[in-house]
This record gives sequence, structure tokens and C-alpha cells, in this order.
Amino acid sequence: MSINEIHRVGIFSDIHSNVHALEAVLGVLDEEKVDHLFCCGDVVGYGAFPNECCEILRKRNCPVIAGNHDHAVLGLTDISYFNDVAKQAVLWTRKVLTRENEEFLRSLPLTYKAENMFFVHASPDQPEEWNYILTMGEARANFHYFTEQFCFIGHSHQPFIIISNNEDISCPESPEIQILDNRRYLINAGSVGQPRDRNPNACYVLVDLDRKILQIKRIPYSIKEAQDAILSSGLSQELAERLAYGW
Repeated sequence: MSINEIHRVGIFSDIHSNVHALEAVLGVLDEEKVDHLFCCGDVVGYGAFPNECCEILRKRNCPVIAGNHDHAVLGLTDISYFNDVAKQAVLWTRKVLTRENEEFLRSLPLTYKAENMFFVHASPDQPEEWNYILTMGEARANFHYFTEQFCFIGHSHQPFIIISNNEDISCPESPEIQILDNRRYLINAGSVGQPRDRNPNACYVLVDLDRKILQIKRIPYSIKEAQDAILSSGLSQELAERLAYGW
């Protein structure tokens, strides 16, 4: 994929079987007329629509990175460290996931590169270990594990932008920044289906390489419908309630 062909890019992560949120994000990215879509993983887990979310991404044919919940559903990662609610959702998802969508999740890579962009679910350092990047020190260390100008991640469900100027790093408060050629960027795309930054609206990232602007954006969706589906599926009430609060 040539960077000359990329003008506007939509990046999103941590859908977690929330089809209502996914459809809202993809709808607004279609309106934004993005050239390429990228998903940083955790298509399934927690929500009531694992098959529907997989099928939407399969039809879109966009690059998708494997997340820890995707691997958990496949039995490829240990779920003993998952909390009880997360374990329940994994076991439920294993029962309802179709063979085609299981094969789709199994095909997902741990990392993906597109010219000056690097994509991973958790961290560039040891992607298979599902380590979190939660501090500036952890972010600084991880800049040494990718060479591209941009690295997009998910996993923590908390969006942020970290800018590296050689060994100096900063974390701007603004959700919109100007892209500079002599800077490198580590961006957490937040979560589509289960935000945890006390903002319940679905989160995604828009990168406009022509205007050199990067934005973390939010879109409301039908939380009530997602909650009702979780409850009617027999999943935990906690999973439904937390969607309204974004934590």
C-alpha cells in the first residue's frame, strides 16, 4: 500500500461485539470519505453481536489486528487473568461464534504495517503479551519498537495521543493535533464498543494526511439497544450498565 494513495484514514479498536456502536462509527467514517479503514483488534467479547461484527469487517475487507479477546475466544490465550464477567463473555462467545467467523478471527495478524503506519492491539513491544501502555514511561519505551511515524493501538479503551520529538515526549490534552514531519506519534484509538474514559460515545481516530491533521473523535449510538441485547443474551448486567457510563 503506497502512502501516496492514502489521504484520509479511519482507525478504530475494541469493538467488543457492539454492533450498534460499530455501525455508528463506520457510518460517520463513510461520511468522512476515508480512503482506508484499520481496526486494532478485539472485535469480540463483552457484547451480544460477535458474528455480526465479524461479518461487517469481513465485508469491508479492511485490515484487522488480533486482540486478546479475539485470541481468548479461540483458546489461544489464557483467560485465567480475566475477571469473571469477561470470562463469562468469552465462554458465551465461543458457543455462538460461527465457524466462518472463528476462521476469520484465527487469520488476524498481531501487527500490520502500511507505509509509515504501524498497527498493533496492545503494544509494539511483545504484541503477544498483551501489555498495556498506561504511563509516559511505558510509551517512551515503546517508541523503540516501531520505526514508522505513526503507531496505532487499542487495548486500554482509553484514547490518547503521545508525541515523540527524539527522546522528548508529550501528551497533548487536545483531541486534535497538527501532524509535523519531524515528530513521531503513538495513538490509542480508544474503544468503539466499550469506552472506559467516562465518555460513553463510541471512539475512533481520523487522520487527514493532506491537511496534516489527526483527530480523536466521538459519535453517539443507541446504547439502550446494545444494553437490551446484552441482557436478553444472558450476559452480565454489569456489561450492560457500564456502557451508559463509559467505564
